[in-house]
Amino acid sequence: MASSGKPAPSPCTAARGPGAVNGHRGIAALLLDEIPLTRECLSAGLSLRDPSLTMRTAASLDEAKAMLAGGPPPAVVLCNVVSLTPPNGSILATLRELAGAFGGTPLVVLSDGEEAELPLEASRLGVRGCLPTSVGLAVAQEAVRLVAGGGTFFPSPFLHRLLPRREAMEDDPPMPSGGAALTARQRGVLQRLREGKSNRVIAQELGISENTAKVHVRDILRALGAVNRADAVRKAWQPAEPAGQETLSQDQE
Repeated sequence: MASSGKPAPSPCTAARGPGAVNGHRGIAALLLDEIPLTRECLSAGLSLRDPSLTMRTAASLDEAKAMLAGGPPPAVVLCNVVSLTPPNGSILATLRELAGAFGGTPLVVLSDGEEAELPLEASRLGVRGCLPTSVGLAVAQEAVRLVAGGGTFFPSPFLHRLLPRREAMEDDPPMPSGGAALTARQRGVLQRLREGKSNRVIAQELGISENTAKVHVRDILRALGAVNRADAVRKAWQPAEPAGQETLSQDQE
């Protein structure tokens, strides 16, 4: 019998299906990152390490939404939440916006570890993974595959920090109606402001950095429309406490 000169496909190759490479099923992923260097390096690194990953990139949330509207959704979306947060903005506020931006597409957020509350808030919002920038490409590759396959990925150091933080927040008393719009962590910080504690003491009690405590205080003032710490406490507990009662310093650091 004459041969065409083309090798017949092996049974293994035929079993992989369309888009399969090196035994892995093909996965389409979208990387959203405003920083060109990290966006291009991570995309190229993952593609080189795992050719079955088809990486698309977007430099803004609007660009990502336009890409999703113009074609089939990816199996997973990776977002560098820090790069998408404006100067002096709240990382957690950006996270909440991202959590509702992609419908049912699984979301993995990249974190540099500075915002200790991010993994817990991400899990509450239904985010499927939290990937610290301290890991290597091998871990990032497995995280993408795990989440695309229906799993979740939260590294053990993050998980170890979640339990004591959850317990600390459960110890905080309920917030009066004036602070209903605050997150659980912000309620904990506000309670400590009520007790006259400084940012340093708040950070020590909650197991966060002093800089993160300052960010929480700033976000609380903004959410309550307060001009200082004492004003925030007064507005949160009105009318439970008389408006003229002030037991805190105006701006204790």
